[in-house]
Amino acid sequence: MKADQFIASRNGVITRSQAKQCGMSDDQIARKIASGEWVRRAPGVYFVTAWPWTAAARVRIAAEWIRPVGALIGISAAWWLGLGVANPHPIVVALPPGDSRRAPSGLSVVHRDLRGDRMLHRDLWVTTKALTVLDAAVALGREGQAFLDRALQQKVVSLDELRATQSRHLGRRGSRAAHELLVQAADRAASKAERMVIALLKDAGITGWAVNLAVTLSDGREAIIDIAFVGAKFALEIDGWAFHSDPERFIDRRARTRALVADGWVVAEVAWRDLVQRPEKVIDEIRRTLALRCAP
Repeated sequence: MKADQFIASRNGVITRSQAKQCGMSDDQIARKIASGEWVRRAPGVYFVTAWPWTAAARVRIAAEWIRPVGALIGISAAWWLGLGVANPHPIVVALPPGDSRRAPSGLSVVHRDLRGDRMLHRDLWVTTKALTVLDAAVALGREGQAFLDRALQQKVVSLDELRATQSRHLGRRGSRAAHELLVQAADRAASKAERMVIALLKDAGITGWAVNLAVTLSDGREAIIDIAFVGAKFALEIDGWAFHSDPERFIDRRARTRALVADGWVVAEVAWRDLVQRPEKVIDEIRRTLALRCAP
């Protein structure tokens, strides 16, 4: 392949060794650099100035610099894998312990034994999906909860894969936070989410509710309402973090909601993300619903 064709397929990025594989000599490479057509962005890695300076070019430069022993990790890896993060910054790569190379500008390096949890994706080395999801969820902070939720819902990874990967990488930076995320993700009964709602109701001074109330529906079935305001016939259904990753439970919950509505209940679904990111809005909506249901 000619150098121009190779560069076109690599977001304007090329390494010295790749250029030589395309048939370029050291003199030809030197002339490209001297003329300003190629700019050195990392040792042995060049960007062709005729190309737009994109996020993909930045990520590719980092990944080419760490070949063949490193990998993109965290948010950068999630972006390259197409897992739904908006941009790859900050760009972080992992190198083996003891690798002494100095990171070029705009790039962060951690030294980690990836223990085989890396793979080639679109010609770049990245951490495996499970390790990427764990690391990116930690790095994303508050947004990490929703990120992990989506990964489970879309079956990018399973809880078992995440647990197994976490066990292989205990003790790394962010390991404790990743463990907490997994504990919350595995809480299928939404008990942690229920405790958060109860705390919000108490702090707001809202009374008249019962937890896990059993009601008999018109069709004879019994339903357990997570939090019920009996007098107002107002039900709060709490979705735990990993709730939507269980298709059968999702379908059963929807059928039960329809049955409650048919019996005169108003049902409000409270998602984990709402509790974490918008608790004030949750309380405001509960107050307004109760005011309407209790109005003469």
